[in-house]
Amino acid sequence: MAPLKQLEFYSGIGGMHYAATLADWDVQIMKAFDINTIYKHNFNPKINLIETLSTEYYDNIAADIWTMSPPCQPYTRIGLQQGSVDARAKSFLHLLKVLGEMKNKPKYILVENVKGFEESDSRELLVDKLTHNDYTFQEFLLTPLQLGIPNSRMRYYLLAKLKPLSFAKPVTGTIISYIPLSEHMSQEFVDTRNMDEEALVNETITPIDPLSKYLEHGDNYQDYLVPDKVLAKNSHVFDIVKPDGHRSCCFTKGYYHYAQGTGSVIQMNTEANTAEIFEKAMTYKGVDEEKQLELLRKLKLRYFSPREVANLMGFPQEFTFPNTSTIKQRYRTLGNSISVKLVSELMRYLMKEGNSG
Repeated sequence: MAPLKQLEFYSGIGGMHYAATLADWDVQIMKAFDINTIYKHNFNPKINLIETLSTEYYDNIAADIWTMSPPCQPYTRIGLQQGSVDARAKSFLHLLKVLGEMKNKPKYILVENVKGFEESDSRELLVDKLTHNDYTFQEFLLTPLQLGIPNSRMRYYLLAKLKPLSFAKPVTGTIISYIPLSEHMSQEFVDTRNMDEEALVNETITPIDPLSKYLEHGDNYQDYLVPDKVLAKNSHVFDIVKPDGHRSCCFTKGYYHYAQGTGSVIQMNTEANTAEIFEKAMTYKGVDEEKQLELLRKLKLRYFSPREVANLMGFPQEFTFPNTSTIKQRYRTLGNSISVKLVSELMRYLMKEGNSG
């Protein structure tokens, strides 16, 4: 059989591409759609803009698979949550229009976005378009913690199949918190309406790895030590983890640039009592900065390196950054990317056929 033809929308730094490889998909990437030098560096494709191309263009390609991770900013908890009104949703809305007009519709669709997308008008438009164009679909809220990866990254996913294709398990008509048939996840329902990651972790049957498994070992961490200026001003808002820990916060595009809510930092001095040192250091805050810093430096706090963030997100060792990319660009593009291993599990399930198919 010839490889299935795939269109990779919002290709970013290539997470969907790597996930397809990990899932053992036999596919040919026909086109990648985005503007990203890191994707070009790793795959060297011709990259196109989505909304500049007509329905006829997509029909002529006749791709079997569409994968996409549309811009998340219209739906994030820290954004304005304007949904489809946001200009950054324009290309996604164009794709929905194209899907409704196509003769050669894709047989398989995979969508990834932030938690919050499920409550947006864009999601309503998506499921309405799928329903009216003969697709069956299943929605999910999942985190890499469920696969034993020590990183929080709760995301919305949707898998769709063009009828008469069907899923290996009947679709539920609800957003579920597990991948059916996955040996890593409890197959019991968790109410996603009031769900947080802690609830999912409690249902996880795969032990969570220590962070040390994902770290670069050696003394090069000196390059990533938190600068004194940031230590003095913002260290009290850091999420601090140790190499033997089993959790880290979601890395966002603001990591390394903003201190709060953008990802964890590592305490390299594992023997130091974090709470005790912070308590003493805070007594000098605004009074004697040098004494405050003298205490905080003992913790040897550092950022995760871009390679370590890539490891936690499931990117293989052959994934690299171009030498011309800045450290902020590396963190920014990683923060906008996907959990490769989790998406590969979804891809495997998408290709499993139901009895009626």
